[in-house]
Amino acid sequence: MRSESDIGLIMSRVNPGRFADNLDYRQGLRFVIPSLPRPHAPMKIPLSPAQVLLLEGADAAGFANSQFTTDVTQLEPGHWQWNAWLDAQGRVLHFFALLRPRADALLAWLPLGEADAMRAALSRFVFRAKVTLDAPSGWVVHALDMHDLPRPPASGTIVEASGGYAFEQPGARIVCIAPAQPEDFDAAALDRWRRADIAAGLPLLDARLRGEFVPQALDLERVDAISFRKGCYPGQEIAARLHFRGGNKRVLRAFDITSSDAIPPPAPGTPILATDGTTAGHVLYGAAGAFLAVLHESTVEQSLHLASSPDAALSTMSVVE
Repeated sequence: MRSESDIGLIMSRVNPGRFADNLDYRQGLRFVIPSLPRPHAPMKIPLSPAQVLLLEGADAAGFANSQFTTDVTQLEPGHWQWNAWLDAQGRVLHFFALLRPRADALLAWLPLGEADAMRAALSRFVFRAKVTLDAPSGWVVHALDMHDLPRPPASGTIVEASGGYAFEQPGARIVCIAPAQPEDFDAAALDRWRRADIAAGLPLLDARLRGEFVPQALDLERVDAISFRKGCYPGQEIAARLHFRGGNKRVLRAFDITSSDAIPPPAPGTPILATDGTTAGHVLYGAAGAFLAVLHESTVEQSLHLASSPDAALSTMSVVE
């Protein structure tokens, strides 16, 4: 197990409960580099297995553009973006980072898993498109020390690293997803990483909540994960109607947890209760002492508590852009 000092700038030694108050954390580090340089082997902290979906072929970008929520045709090789796939009712099935390592290939990384389920569901829509879908196993998520990369990735770009790809995440973090041998994962580092995801308001979606929320409830527009003006994709009409005419009644919020007793991170789907006992919302995902949730907008100013830990005090956390 690595100590916190080994994490270096990955977490910037920031008290996770005060991300939004830390100027260095908010501003991060700025670099200007060419696309796809080849860095030397950096220090890597293994976090978890990586769930990835590979789309390859002459029609890969066109097929993805017809299914996903952003304009994939505008995603240049060597770049990445957040993205989502909706069902016909306009609810989010999967939220993922979409990388374009080359013109005829795309790689979707699903931080909370479900790559094989996404592959199986997408395959029904391939028809005659010249694209193959594969959910390879044996990939690993690593956290990299930004100082250990000679040319860290500029915002929105990817660099080749360890046989895979490294790219920036909110909070001056660098993630690398690559094929790798099974190894001992650093649970404490993963928890700190997930806490930073919560502080950044990244709407990572667990399988238990697939198809539960419209894009506005997950605030996809804030992370540039949706376009309301591009060509058709599943659920676009409903998502666009909510965007232009309103009607969404749920919002994304991050919370700190304060408790006299050690409590485990709340599981995805855990109910959040209002003072009168009614359900105010549900946990998206959690880490030690924090979680991200979707709430009914009428309850955001109320005193709330977790159904799984009713004695724990909750306080809203400012989301770091």
